[in-house]
Amino acid sequence: MASPSLNISRLIDEKPISGLQIAVIGLCGLINFFDGMDTQSIGVAAPFIAKSLGLTIPQLGPVFSAGLLGAALGAIGFGAIADRVGRKRLLIIAALLIGVFTLFTAFAQSFHSLMLCRFLAGVGLGGATPCFIALTAEYTPERHRASCVTLMWSSFPLGAMAGAFVNSRLIEHFGWQMIFYIGGVLPLAIAAILAIWLPESLKFLIARRNDTARARRILRRMGLATLTDGTVLVADGDKTERASFASVFRGGRALGTLLLWGPFFTGMGVLTLTVLWTPSLMGMNGISPADGAFVVAFNGLGAFFGQAVAGRCIERFGIIPTMVPAFILGAAATVGLGYSVASVPAAALCIGLVGLFLGIGTAGAIAMAAEVYPTAIRATGVGLSMAVGRFGQVCAPYFVGQMLAIGALPSVIMISAGGAAIVGGIFVLFFKLWLSHRPATAASELKAVS
Repeated sequence: MASPSLNISRLIDEKPISGLQIAVIGLCGLINFFDGMDTQSIGVAAPFIAKSLGLTIPQLGPVFSAGLLGAALGAIGFGAIADRVGRKRLLIIAALLIGVFTLFTAFAQSFHSLMLCRFLAGVGLGGATPCFIALTAEYTPERHRASCVTLMWSSFPLGAMAGAFVNSRLIEHFGWQMIFYIGGVLPLAIAAILAIWLPESLKFLIARRNDTARARRILRRMGLATLTDGTVLVADGDKTERASFASVFRGGRALGTLLLWGPFFTGMGVLTLTVLWTPSLMGMNGISPADGAFVVAFNGLGAFFGQAVAGRCIERFGIIPTMVPAFILGAAATVGLGYSVASVPAAALCIGLVGLFLGIGTAGAIAMAAEVYPTAIRATGVGLSMAVGRFGQVCAPYFVGQMLAIGALPSVIMISAGGAAIVGGIFVLFFKLWLSHRPATAASELKAVS
């Protein structure tokens, strides 16, 4: 008599979401929350760091870019490794890197030591992203995957918003170093929590490692107490697929992968330059650093709402009706921000709209990346996509620093950024066209995104 079998993929797709699955999504969101706090912290602290180290604001452009470059490299490396050794282990290592080198930022005594700390903290921040996106995608039912991934991702702007409000008060009462003391200790505490409570991906354990013992323990934590030792565990997916950078281009995926990178690069780049440079641009117009941090918080508020609903909107209305208008309206709001940096209320409104619309666009791109790549290469595919977005974050602040160095006005800078957002919407159009006519070889491997 053949042993009974249990398909892990179908179980997750058909069974109601358990408390353990909600906890996984919550823990992934918590790491993303600290990523958001850290990303905007350097922007808020920049004027004080520059004064402390005897630098000008434009000279901090490479410091901004160093952290983002580290994040890009971290996303590439950690994503590929996570598809080989597991998501949990890499996520813990990433949290440790974030905590240690965020703490060290507070003790930086030179331009080069500051750059090194931001680079290595960035490696952790970027490396965590493909791990927690893959974990979230693999613990949620396919019918709700886009919604759950973007809802989890919305904790990034929530962290940025909370950090902007808190950091403005910390600077005022305790100095800029306190931002990095707190921002370093909390991820270290989260790393310990992840080590104790976070489960490894069930689909990874079965499809890649055939580790049925660990999978059974996790299934019992999900409420399947009646699972027998004789039950054979299986998971959907091609077990012969091997994670590598080349794998995202095989099987007819090459063009789709390249098109998917467009909204990542432009959307994340524009969002980041508005967060990092708005306080400094407002400072040039006589606005205080505390008010600049207050304005940046509205970007996080808008992005939180935009990213939280992006997946649900894609599930209900489709890619083009959701994402293309979001990029167009985000471009308009970015241009408006360039003309409003001398006014706190106007700048708060514009940057909030930038967060809302480009939040929808970038979260939608993340949901598509989590959806289209199979389990065997999901972290690799998401990691490369996020790395492209991180490179956009590297290039955008550096571009602004160079434009400021030659005397460009904020309005000219933001018009250029708005044009980049429009390009992101164009890439979405072509991606959807490819998705509708993708090669038959890819159709059997990719999940359809409506």
